[in-house]
Amino acid sequence: MGLLTAHDAWQEGTSQVKSSAAVSRVKVSADGRGVVSHAGVGMLREVADLAGLSAQVTAVLADTYRGPWSYEPGAVFADLAAAVADGADCIDGVGQRCGDREHVFGPAASTTTMWRLVDARIDAAHLPGIRAARAHARAAAWAAGAAPDPGEWLHLDVDATITIDHSDNKQDAAATWKKTWGHHPLLVFLDRPEIAGGEALAGLLRPGNAGSNTAADHITVLGWALASLPAAYRPDPDDPAAQQILVRCDSAGATHTFAAACRKAGVGFSFGYPSIPGCATRPRCSPPPAAGIRRSIPTAICAMAPG
Repeated sequence: MGLLTAHDAWQEGTSQVKSSAAVSRVKVSADGRGVVSHAGVGMLREVADLAGLSAQVTAVLADTYRGPWSYEPGAVFADLAAAVADGADCIDGVGQRCGDREHVFGPAASTTTMWRLVDARIDAAHLPGIRAARAHARAAAWAAGAAPDPGEWLHLDVDATITIDHSDNKQDAAATWKKTWGHHPLLVFLDRPEIAGGEALAGLLRPGNAGSNTAADHITVLGWALASLPAAYRPDPDDPAAQQILVRCDSAGATHTFAAACRKAGVGFSFGYPSIPGCATRPRCSPPPAAGIRRSIPTAICAMAPG
């Protein structure tokens, strides 16, 4: 795909007009001029600015600087996010995708600056503000037309994944239950059939030897995921007209503690769990929802059995 900037268009003979646009317009051409790979990353990066993510993150991290910065922290954060979406799996990947195409994506911060952002500036005290910035950006994007269809259930998928560490010296890397070495993060995605992979709502970084059935981790990441939704799309146990949400996970999340947390949050839940032969015929394996929680749906019969 070729990208023709406003400056290129003027050079071709159009009259010079001062543009009032906040960002350069992009024209798609097939003439071979200005061809660049990964051009879509530039558009994705622009969305981060238009949705307010960059400005919000800058405001959150401003107090971590002693003086003026060369690169706004929100811009560095957005560059990292866009690079990850494009397939980067390390900070050096940002330079490989953006650093040599500054005429399209704009100048990128150095690897050292990016490392300092994620390793020192975004600490435990600033993480809540970063999560709020992401929620603000999602609300802006949904308000602009990216929201799910109104009145439909939202399905949140909770699952852990194994990430491999090939260097053996990454922080919190450990042996995993799959006999590999790395990390075992727990993730929550909003199922959007029209979006490949859905929307990433929240993630909890965990050591490779973190347990699969850790209810506390499931509760934590679910709380972050619900908070990342725009206010109008969050559940409310006391409001029958509130957004309906179904939490889905496999047997790793099928615990009484996590089920109780789902009920308390006012969300339905569907847990996968191997059933015992004949269990479905026993009424005690399918207790009714708690009083006042109309959306708690214990579909994993045996996982919900009392006693």
